[in-house]
Amino acid sequence: MKTNHVAIIGGGPAGIAAAKSLLEDGLTPVLIEQSNSIGGQWNQGAAHSGIWPNMPANSCHIKMSFSDYEYPAGTPMFPTNQQVLAYLTGYARQFGVDAHVRLNTRVELISRGPAGQYVIWTVNRDGERRTEVFSHVIVATGRYNKPRYPSTPGLDHFRGRVLHSFDYRGREAFTGKRVLVVGNSISGLEIASDLAFDDSITVISSSRKPRYIVRKLMNGMPTDEAVLTRFGAYVNQVLPPHEAAAGLKQLVLDACGNPADFGGLRPADSIMEAGISQCHDYLAQVADGRIQTVRGIQGFTPTGAILSDGIEVEADVVLLATGYDLHLPFVSEDIRQTVRAGREHLELHDFTFHPDLPNFAFMGLYQQIGSYFVTAELQARWIAACWSGACPQPSTEEMAAGVAASQHFNQFRGMATCQEVAEKLSANLGVAPTLDHYPDLVRELFFGLLAPSQFRLEGHGRQPDARARFERTSRHFTAGQPVPLNEQQIGGLMMLASKLPEHAALQRVAQQLQPEPVEA
Repeated sequence: MKTNHVAIIGGGPAGIAAAKSLLEDGLTPVLIEQSNSIGGQWNQGAAHSGIWPNMPANSCHIKMSFSDYEYPAGTPMFPTNQQVLAYLTGYARQFGVDAHVRLNTRVELISRGPAGQYVIWTVNRDGERRTEVFSHVIVATGRYNKPRYPSTPGLDHFRGRVLHSFDYRGREAFTGKRVLVVGNSISGLEIASDLAFDDSITVISSSRKPRYIVRKLMNGMPTDEAVLTRFGAYVNQVLPPHEAAAGLKQLVLDACGNPADFGGLRPADSIMEAGISQCHDYLAQVADGRIQTVRGIQGFTPTGAILSDGIEVEADVVLLATGYDLHLPFVSEDIRQTVRAGREHLELHDFTFHPDLPNFAFMGLYQQIGSYFVTAELQARWIAACWSGACPQPSTEEMAAGVAASQHFNQFRGMATCQEVAEKLSANLGVAPTLDHYPDLVRELFFGLLAPSQFRLEGHGRQPDARARFERTSRHFTAGQPVPLNEQQIGGLMMLASKLPEHAALQRVAQQLQPEPVEA
C-alpha cells in the first residue's frame, strides 16, 4: 500500500514531538511503536526501557518539557519517571497525537523504494504483517536501548550475578550483597547511590577514568542553569578549548569540590581529559563510607575482580554501567552505509538529514549532555517545517558540508551540550530569539535554564503567549522574580561581544549594557 503520510518509528519523546509538529504543519503522521504504550524509555516495563521504579529525572521539569505544554502545578524540581510518562501521555492527548499511533507494532525493515520513496515492513503482536510505501520517514527510536558489554578478560568466569545497568530494577534484589558497579557515567553513579541507601549492601564503585562529579543542584539552583547555558555555548565557540575547560572546572570545584576531597578518586587535572558526571548523593555517600571507590578493572576472577592497580576485590554481583551502542537493526544495509552508522554515531547534517536520503530524517540519535526534550522538539519542528514548505530545506551542498562537519565532530568530540544543539537547530528553523529584542530578559536568555518557550517567541510557530510562559518558566526558581545581571555576567557578555564582532545582536546587547555616560 502506498501512502503520502510520514512514518515515524518510535513513540518516545522524540517521536511524540515529531507527530505533534507534523500535525501543526498540516502533515499526517503514522507513529509506529513496538510496545503497548507511548513514552519510550519513560514507559517503565517496556522491553526497550531501562528505567527502574524509583528513578527520577536528572534534569529539572522545565527542561523535561516541550514549548507549549507544562507539568501540573506542584511537580517537584526533578520529576519522577511516572510523572514524566504522565506528562508525555497528556501531551499526546492534548495535541491529537493519539489518533495517529499504532501500538504493539514492530518495524522489521526499512529500505529504499520506488521513485525516491521508502518501503516499511511491520508486524503486530498478532503476527499480522504489513508492507507499506511512505514518501517520508523519521527514525526516532532512541539512543540508549542496546546495552554495551565490555570484553574484559574473565567476565564469563565470574560465578556471581552479572547484569547491565539497563536491567537494574531497584536495590531490593541486592540486600546483603557485595555489588561491584563498573562505570561512572550518570547511570553508574545513580545506581551506586541508590544501592548505598541500603546499609546491608556493600557498594564498590569502579572507575576506569575518574570524573569530576556535579550534584543536581548548585547553590540551590538546578545544575543545568549553572552549566548548560547559552553563555556557555558561546564561550565554547570563542575561547580556546583549554581556556573554556578551565573556567568550567573552576565552576565545578567551587560548587561541588573535587571527588578526592570526599575520599573518592582524584580525576585528571584536565577536565577535558577526565570528563564530568552527575549524581546528587554520590559524593556524600562516598564521604560517609557507604560507597567504596576503586580503580578500573583489568580482569575478573570467579569471585570478583582484579583492579588496574593490582588490588583484588570480591563481589557477589557485577553491575555493568558500561554504556550503549547505537542500535538500528531494522534499517537496510544500504541506508546504514549511507549514513555510516557505527557503534557511536551517524554522519548527518546537523544530526538530522543526509543529502543522499531525501525525505528521510533521524531524531535524537546523537549523544548529548542534558535533557533531550528541548532539542528533540526543535529537531521535530525543523523537519516538519522543511517538509511542509514552511522553512527552506537545506541544499544538497549545505547538507554535504554538514556531513563533513559531522565526521570531524564525531572524531574529535562526539558529544554536544543540549544548549549547543538547541542553538544550531533553532538557527536552522529561524526561531532563535533575537537577543537584543528582549533587553529585560538578557539574564534569562544567556544565563538561565534552557526553557523551551523561548523558541516560540518569534519565527515559524510563534505563539502570542510565549513570552509570558518564558518569563514564568525561566523564573520558576526565583519565585517568579527577575534577577539582575551581576558584574561577572556583564563582564562575560562584554568578553563575548569583543570575541564575536560579527554577531550584530550581541553587539547591541553589549551596547545596552554600557553604563550611561556621566555628565560633567
